[in-house]
Amino acid sequence: MRSRLGALPAFSLTLACLAAACSSTQTSVSAPSDDKCQVSASSSPSSFTSTGGSGSLTITTARDCTWSVSTQASWISISGDAGGQGAATVPYSVAPNAVPSARSATVLVSSQSLTLSQAAAPCPFSLSRTGDAIGSAGGRLSVDVNTLSGCAWSASTGDSWIAVTSGQTGNASGSVGITVAANAGAARVGHVIAGGQTYTVSQNAVPPAPVPAPAPTPAPTPTPAPAPTPAPTPTPAPTPTPTPTPTPTPPPVPKTVNFGGVVLSLSGNCPNIRFTVGLSTIVADSSTDFSKGKCGDVRNGQTVTGTGVVQSTSVIKATQIVLDKENGQ
Repeated sequence: MRSRLGALPAFSLTLACLAAACSSTQTSVSAPSDDKCQVSASSSPSSFTSTGGSGSLTITTARDCTWSVSTQASWISISGDAGGQGAATVPYSVAPNAVPSARSATVLVSSQSLTLSQAAAPCPFSLSRTGDAIGSAGGRLSVDVNTLSGCAWSASTGDSWIAVTSGQTGNASGSVGITVAANAGAARVGHVIAGGQTYTVSQNAVPPAPVPAPAPTPAPTPTPAPAPTPAPTPTPAPTPTPTPTPTPTPPPVPKTVNFGGVVLSLSGNCPNIRFTVGLSTIVADSSTDFSKGKCGDVRNGQTVTGTGVVQSTSVIKATQIVLDKENGQ
């Protein structure tokens, strides 16, 4: 009995050893640890012009490691897979920048941040028109500068007879006010530079003074008749025939003329206005007939044609004025 009881502990120990041997042969399967899955990424390129373009992300990691790509920027589009496993190349695109300020954004590759930058849009500048004509009396003009919001510009002139009175600077689209001095000499041309664009001012010469009418030639003094030779018997002198009253000169017949050209030196208030066309001065009143427009449509620099009567002062009183609407300002 004692020998059998002594054998039991040894048998139990053998079973425990066999059980331990079996468990040591089991295989455990699991994903790589965080220390093994190191993800690195780079972008080519990392900066873009204002026109945008395409780029790609190069992702380097172990074959069994996963990664993801994301961005909060609406102007960056991930065109490849937004997630995957192992090394990869992910393409993306950058939209054009329509504003005149640079921008940047972050692309997140797993836990790594990549910064992409884009240049500002260039500032375009244009004028509402390239120039204007004005009469010798001078006056005011204006021109609009068109550009994007945020684009700075300035307006200036190198001509002493032109002054920029408003809109000297701007940071978006705006208007430039110009004052032109009266011209006492020949025709002249000046310029205003606004937003790097040239605006040309053409001013007419002062009109010549009208030639005065010649003075009438005075009538010659009549030569007195010689006294008659006295006769022995004086003959009574005949009764002189009375000199007839001269017939008055009839008034001149009004002369009707046609005129046409560019309106300059416009003044007055409708219906009574006054302007020059070429070397002629035109006046209009309530009796003037306007065609293709009305009195209030007449502007400096506008082309007109018409008919009128020459007055004694050489001014033409217009009976009809035809406006060229396509050439109006």
